[in-house]
Amino acid sequence: MSKSILPLILVTLFTFQKTYSAKVCHETNPLPIDSEDYNQPDWKKIIEIAFPPWDVPASQCPRLDKVGGTLETDHKVFPKPEKDKFNPCYYTKAFAGLDPMLGGYPTPIDTKYHYEFAAPFLRQPGDGSTHHCPMDASHDTKIQSCPKVAPKCKGDIKDCNTVTDKFGIGHVPPFVPLAAVKNAYLSCEEDACSWFNDEVHPCNIPKVVLDRLVYDTFGDDGTIKFTPPKILPDLPPTDPKSTYYKLEYLDDEVACADDNCRGPHYCSKEAAMEDIWGDFCPYIHTGENSGQYRHPHLALAALELWIANSCNPDKCASEWLESPNGKGYGIDKMKSTSITWAEMNDNNDPIAQPTVPYKWPNSGDGIYPGHELYGNYLLKPAPGSYVTEFVAAPM
Repeated sequence: MSKSILPLILVTLFTFQKTYSAKVCHETNPLPIDSEDYNQPDWKKIIEIAFPPWDVPASQCPRLDKVGGTLETDHKVFPKPEKDKFNPCYYTKAFAGLDPMLGGYPTPIDTKYHYEFAAPFLRQPGDGSTHHCPMDASHDTKIQSCPKVAPKCKGDIKDCNTVTDKFGIGHVPPFVPLAAVKNAYLSCEEDACSWFNDEVHPCNIPKVVLDRLVYDTFGDDGTIKFTPPKILPDLPPTDPKSTYYKLEYLDDEVACADDNCRGPHYCSKEAAMEDIWGDFCPYIHTGENSGQYRHPHLALAALELWIANSCNPDKCASEWLESPNGKGYGIDKMKSTSITWAEMNDNNDPIAQPTVPYKWPNSGDGIYPGHELYGNYLLKPAPGSYVTEFVAAPM
């Protein structure tokens, strides 16, 4: 063999070995696994790495004896806020987008969730949510009746979006891309570090990459088809198309006995009968899982940052608030991405239910955010990307 060729071969081999050994995936950098949850990623642990919690009371999170009931005697102590940490006993999305000291977490807008397609903050019902009510919508509008940016499949098949040039995949719940990213990372078929190729947002997975990962798992002839985030008879958690996510805590048989639950929200029977938007109701707040719900967009943000930190720890800190992803979060409440809340039956109770009869917006005389977060602005200058065409249309 020519002496001049040998160094080139050695350099090539060394480069290949270096590239291969640097590949980040589950084989080289294993995710924490919950052996008691069908060997799924330990989402609670992964979230708490990115969003470290306040200390949990010795009696664990407060819980009610029933939906709409009273606090159980041995579970009445609420956790104390700690700076730059997050609420471990989480009951309502009312404070999402606000300073962590107030008990909330970042919203999908704050975590730059690509498929939120949120409504702008124009003082209309559902401001900042995925429901786009017109600017002139009356205060008694049922927010859930307003459209989402989710192009329906032919025949209006449930949990199915048509991919369009205008909106791409459209709005899909965060547990959909969470499953797709999990699948890709666990498969080790590609180097996850290659996902973080955006110089402007070095610790976020770009939309073009996430689009591909989502379509790889859920794409079907120009559509995205998915299922709810729970175990189904024909779709076990180990199936790649399963979106099962333990921390949703759906369908508690006792607490939901009156057909009063709306997704992960546990409404009072009265609120459910009045058909109040389910998001105004608290998350699970009875039994041993009380306060343990965690948004899947937080799991996605935490997984994204966990991988980014593995690939580039100098740029991407392991904690969300210390990373570029959380820069500036919660500093100015007047620019928060918090949704204007409804009036509650007790505006100072974090496990309160919506008032019946329904009244929106919240009066702002308790802990729940009303229109006072707009200050003197006609619209709230909250950072983020918003779709305006639906809210601009008259009722």
